[in-house]
Amino acid sequence: MFRNIACFIAIAAIFCMPNTAFSECSCAHTHIGINPTWRPLDWSNPGDGFIDTDTTDDNKLWFFSIPPAHYCATPGWPEWQHTNGNTFLVLSPVKEEEEYITKSDDPNKVLYTCNFTYSRDGGYGDPNGLEHLDGWHSANGPQGAWNLESVDVNTVPAWDIYIQREGISSNLDEGDFFALLPDDSPALETNGETYSLAKEWQSDNNCWGIHEHMGFYFWLDEDDQEVYIVLSVHDAGGMYQQSADYTIRFAKTVCTPVLGDLNEDGIVDTFDLEILIENWGLSGIYSGEDSELHDHEHENED
Repeated sequence: MFRNIACFIAIAAIFCMPNTAFSECSCAHTHIGINPTWRPLDWSNPGDGFIDTDTTDDNKLWFFSIPPAHYCATPGWPEWQHTNGNTFLVLSPVKEEEEYITKSDDPNKVLYTCNFTYSRDGGYGDPNGLEHLDGWHSANGPQGAWNLESVDVNTVPAWDIYIQREGISSNLDEGDFFALLPDDSPALETNGETYSLAKEWQSDNNCWGIHEHMGFYFWLDEDDQEVYIVLSVHDAGGMYQQSADYTIRFAKTVCTPVLGDLNEDGIVDTFDLEILIENWGLSGIYSGEDSELHDHEHENED
């Protein structure tokens, strides 16, 4: 199986290279940082003011997607989804010599992966966008609020980060998901399995961090339209608290929010018009000042 996948990876590999706006990899990663409740007040000026709704979690790990300031931002940051909750990560079948790759013990299942390109302005399929989703990167957030501890190039940090697979969607068998590393070796094949992320000195960011590529692969049949994986991140070095479980959802077909698409099927049509007519004149606005006063008589029972 993996020999076939290796052929595909060799053809489809994308290497890290700088672009005009950001000196970073041309693939989008899920970021790993600390202090999950810290937020900039204004993403257009991320260094100017912030909100921290829970100061007790400053040393807690968390996952997040590409922030809105990025030209390939995830529309539903910090989740990998659209702002209305629709699945953002689209899966496509893996082919070898124009043929689908089927599972050896279940030929009804076809291999799918997540390799679409996206940018904030161009949307899906933008050739100038980033490929989503490919591995992990440490946070380099504004004001250093999300960064893993780093002193200097000669001081290796004590943290030792690893990913743990917690589960997958109920419509899949346990072996229907696996991750694939750049050397074509599999990872996270079973629930409870872990994968350690190597720390490295990142000269561009002048700090210690994580940058690893890892593809996401699923064996899917015709009925498997949407799937998910549940992950957690831990620190074997003991500096940071483990994250909450984090769910990343994928789908064969995704719907981009469209203005006027009231039933969120990706199309503005008569069905949306029917919804508008049925609700014409209704108001969802309520103010406490509109409430009526009522006199209530109560009997006191001793």
